[in-house]
Amino acid sequence: MEVSLWMEKYGMSRLNNMTQKTVVKNGFWMYLMQIFNTVVPLLTLPYITRILGASQYGVFSIALNFLTYFQVVVEYGFGMSATRKIALSNKDSSITNKTFTTVLVSRMGLFALCCTVTLAYFLTSSTDSKECVCLVILMIALLGNCMQLNWFFQGMQQMQFISIISILSRSISVVLTFLIVKTSDDLLLYCLLYAIAPFINGVLGIVIAHNRYGLKLIRVKMSEVIAELKEGWYVFTTQLSAKVFGTIGITFLGIFATSSEVGIYSAINKIPNMIIFAWTPVAQIMYPISSKKMKESFTDGRRFIKKVHLIIIPLAVCGSILISFFSKPVIRIAFGAEYAAYSYWVIPMLAWLVAAINNNFWGIQTLLGSGHDKEYSRCFQIGVMCTIALNLILIYFFKGDGACIAPFLSESILGILLYIEIKKIEKGRC
Repeated sequence: MEVSLWMEKYGMSRLNNMTQKTVVKNGFWMYLMQIFNTVVPLLTLPYITRILGASQYGVFSIALNFLTYFQVVVEYGFGMSATRKIALSNKDSSITNKTFTTVLVSRMGLFALCCTVTLAYFLTSSTDSKECVCLVILMIALLGNCMQLNWFFQGMQQMQFISIISILSRSISVVLTFLIVKTSDDLLLYCLLYAIAPFINGVLGIVIAHNRYGLKLIRVKMSEVIAELKEGWYVFTTQLSAKVFGTIGITFLGIFATSSEVGIYSAINKIPNMIIFAWTPVAQIMYPISSKKMKESFTDGRRFIKKVHLIIIPLAVCGSILISFFSKPVIRIAFGAEYAAYSYWVIPMLAWLVAAINNNFWGIQTLLGSGHDKEYSRCFQIGVMCTIALNLILIYFFKGDGACIAPFLSESILGILLYIEIKKIEKGRC
């Protein structure tokens, strides 16, 4: 009896050590990628904002903003639903190949839909033709997004492949940008160079997954593809809502403001987005762990999430306050004097940042991690309506000032909705 207890304890100890080593390894690779993704924009963005100027950079930002909506469509929530399936598959090749095939077929169908919408926009739009051409060129990046297997490597907890691929593809794009983009007339060329990184990322990911894990396309039924789409529906609607939270401001600014104001807003908004990069690896590493812990015990899962929450949120608050104090010189150095006059915009943007990280704990880690996709989606459906209304009203009357304030107000409303939903679940389990 004592021997069996010792073996059980020893086995659990080894399992815990292996889990900790995997988390540390994945954390190292994800942070390496995010550090690279944070440092590189700090080098290229000041160059591009000066070379293109606020007006041309605004045209690029409007086209890129449309692309981000399409990216949500082709990703379709598979980054959560398929990742969870791979994480729980125990590396069963029949499950991984079936998931890979249904996800890829689904994405290519959604890509065709996005191409149709782009063509219709190109033929009927009365906006600047250069903006339309930028969007068409950026569709190359969307094709790359269709092929990317970040969800697969994340579910396998082999984040080093994501990191290496991302660093390599972005490096190629960045080097070519510095070598080729020289004047404001090179806007379309910059769009092309911007688009090649996701495309290279997607191709290399499939090659590595095939060679290392034998991942391959198999014959699947249309009903299985439809089932995969249905499974990711709630996550898709919430991620679309999340994208609206972050990008609807540029959409409305493009309608009610000048391209210069759009360019300035887009540049300054990169500051909180770069900070999000520091949080993203933690969220990605946490999600498979949160899902497993939630499956074993909702209470233990909540306890784990709360511990991490108590560390991350104070760090985010302190970092945001520090950046706010030095926002004007930072923006002048980073983007130029043309942008520094609007440095106060960064304060409400940073407030949104803290609220968004907090909502990730309540929404992604807790509700999605515990399988409450429907509840999570319902919160976002209400939240997105508030987001659209607030952005429309505030941007119409206050232009860029309104675009900065609206996301924080919307994220705060969402946070209240998520908190209420979690309390309902906890009360039902008592």
